[in-house]
Amino acid sequence: MARRDIPMNEVVETIYQWHKGMKIQNISRSLGLDRKTVRKYVRIAGSLGIAQGGGPAPDEQELVGKLKGLLSAQACSFETPALDLIARHRDEIEKLLDDKEMTGKQVWRLLKENHGIRVGYSTIKRYLRSEFAFGRTKATVRIETPPGEEAQVDFGYAGLMNDPETKKRHKTWAFIMTLSSSRHKFVRFVFHQDVGMWLDCHERAFAFFGGVPKRIILDNLKSGVLKADIYDPTINRAYADMERFYGFVADPAKIGMAQHKGKVERTVPVVRKHLLAGRTFADINEANERALRWCKEEIGMEVHGTTKKKPYPTFVTDEKQHLISLPSAPFERPLWKECTVHPDHHIVFDKSYYSLPTRYIGRKVWAKGTQKVTEIFLDQERIKVHPRSHSPGRWVTDQTDYPPEKLAFLMATPTWCRKKAAEFGPHTEALVTAILKEGAMKNLRKAQALLRLAEKYSGDIERVAERALSYGATRYRSIKAMLENGISDEQPTHRAPLSDLGQRFLREPSYFSREVYHD
Repeated sequence: MARRDIPMNEVVETIYQWHKGMKIQNISRSLGLDRKTVRKYVRIAGSLGIAQGGGPAPDEQELVGKLKGLLSAQACSFETPALDLIARHRDEIEKLLDDKEMTGKQVWRLLKENHGIRVGYSTIKRYLRSEFAFGRTKATVRIETPPGEEAQVDFGYAGLMNDPETKKRHKTWAFIMTLSSSRHKFVRFVFHQDVGMWLDCHERAFAFFGGVPKRIILDNLKSGVLKADIYDPTINRAYADMERFYGFVADPAKIGMAQHKGKVERTVPVVRKHLLAGRTFADINEANERALRWCKEEIGMEVHGTTKKKPYPTFVTDEKQHLISLPSAPFERPLWKECTVHPDHHIVFDKSYYSLPTRYIGRKVWAKGTQKVTEIFLDQERIKVHPRSHSPGRWVTDQTDYPPEKLAFLMATPTWCRKKAAEFGPHTEALVTAILKEGAMKNLRKAQALLRLAEKYSGDIERVAERALSYGATRYRSIKAMLENGISDEQPTHRAPLSDLGQRFLREPSYFSREVYHD
């Protein structure tokens, strides 16, 4: 029996989109989930007191915590045994459909006849329709959207432009956002299509429009969508943060289906022909200044072939007031990275090191860095928060993340060291006390190192400590050498034997006494 696990971020995204007013069928198409599954999570949202369009969006961490309490492993998956039986013969079915005379009913008969598959005809129809679009009537419809409801975004190649910083020419792309109702546009030329530039272009577009559309249809480029698959659109985490901050819904277009965002796709060649063709710009900055004027004063003032209206005036009079208002505070762009928790209890994030408890060693986690904090997540749940390090190579460690036996040495104080030494015997205790006597905090590391030797050579430490004390030897290397090399059982004598030559210089004690003369 097959199970398809649904990641927690898809569950959260489903509830978020529903709360923002998206319809069940639109959420199903956007996230590639069965409508029954979407309805199930909508019911769960209702049981948690979340209403569609009612009040502010729920706090994501609180929502994750509540969902984990409600959803069992069985609730986070759905079973498709019948479809799995059919899917085993997908290649054979594909060959059958090459026959122009083949029907869905005949495929059903042949599977039952050749393989003994006993499933309903409606199940076969659903499978053929979802896998091969078999039986669907191909039709084209024009979709017009209400003002403020939707925008479409895309990147298009724009040739070479000068970089004012490097003084060199680089490949350039045009970021284009088109409002679907008025057809008003925002265009910006960039040298990169990375996540930072993707977010920057969105911020500039929202500022240009003076508001935010309720839904953004985007192409499956990696900056917006990590997996280019409409049936598993794992929205880039930084983009998801922007989505929550501004209140819009990101809706990835289906791969290879440019018509799903045709309003912006048609703009890409328009930008090349109308804005770039025959013009030379000093650098990319000049091109961007001209692009803003072009959007408002040139293409924005031409009558659109479909709407029969001028985009910019239509935007001002009919659409701008329907956009979501801009937040009062600026968006703080986060840095996201998937990290591994290493055996030293730390992850490496933005060239610094952050600790996690022992139970996470070896796990893959996601780290999110903002200006003030670094948050660490596992399965969408926040498991650790650290102050953000802005100095490369810095270790940000919570000592409580270490297990007790490791923490003991890290937190060892002079008092603890003496107490620990007493467990090995009085001579070890006396030796540690002598080491700490000269300067407790100065020699604390030496005392800790000696205790580690005591753990390793627990059978010899007392005898070596006694010998070291008799010599007054407190150097770590000397004690370590005695433990490693062993010592004889002979007791040390405090008076060393003298040679014949040495004895010639001996004098009686009276020889060194001072004589006192009196007048």
